[in-house]
Amino acid sequence: MDKHGSGSKAWTWFMAAVLTAFVAGCGSGDDIFGTMGGAGVPGPAGAAPALGAAAAYGIASTAGVTNTPTAPNTTINGNVVLANPSPTCNAVAAPGGAGSAGFGLCGGNAPAINGTVVTPTSPDATTANNVKAAMNAAFLSITPPAGPPAAGSRGGATNLPAGTTLGAPTGSAMVQGDNYFVPGIYQSLTSILITGDLTLDAQGNSSAVFIFQSSSSVGLQPGARILLVGGARASNVFWQAASAATLLANSVFQGNIFAAADITMVTGATSCGRLWAGAWVGGAGAFVFDSNVVSVPGHPSAPVGCQ
Repeated sequence: MDKHGSGSKAWTWFMAAVLTAFVAGCGSGDDIFGTMGGAGVPGPAGAAPALGAAAAYGIASTAGVTNTPTAPNTTINGNVVLANPSPTCNAVAAPGGAGSAGFGLCGGNAPAINGTVVTPTSPDATTANNVKAAMNAAFLSITPPAGPPAAGSRGGATNLPAGTTLGAPTGSAMVQGDNYFVPGIYQSLTSILITGDLTLDAQGNSSAVFIFQSSSSVGLQPGARILLVGGARASNVFWQAASAATLLANSVFQGNIFAAADITMVTGATSCGRLWAGAWVGGAGAFVFDSNVVSVPGHPSAPVGCQ
């Protein structure tokens, strides 16, 4: 028997086994040479919340919409739900329907929309209620078990310092827990205020989920930015606000805000991600626009890279 031929076959079988194990590990999301989950695995935060009937809605309000007539006009890429019993835009009745006409007269300043405005009576008597119920379920699914504003089902968070201020000037060194975060769940027992650049790094996993829980408000200071790197996607980033959210002038937001109360966007602020005011069924949320762009991630009219 040729001992060299036999050894060659054994080596071939060994390498085949290693390759099979490697492929199986990659396919299942298990890493052989590391601990980071592969593509398709949400990571330590767990699965993203199920959005159900609310998935296509970029804007939600349960207490009316206001749009300031600053040029360029506000643009919404996605559907809008005005879920209060008497929906309004700039204090004028909003009838619902496709395009800007869905906002009604809106005092002559209806936002532009690539989508449809849904109300408790348009297109029917059930759609708005179904969307509102889906928003509430999504909100509670990323809310801490002890709340606030109500008991939720997403525990296991890393605590952030009280009176949480995140972000740093452009070009600053990355500091975990300050201006740099990897996938996970992070909770502030007070508010979250982003004052500069905040980087979310998915570490090569485009399915990685980030969840930020605020026991009070979520805010961005003027010019503050959320930056996504390492394959991170806005569609997998979620911010739970037990009260309100405010995006100040020219801030750049990435992710989805589920707020129990109002959401205000100041001149030039943008969002790649859904902004739901009054997402909690026990809250009431008005929405204020002023020359903004809001997009459902992946919407055909969303800016390039908004995923």
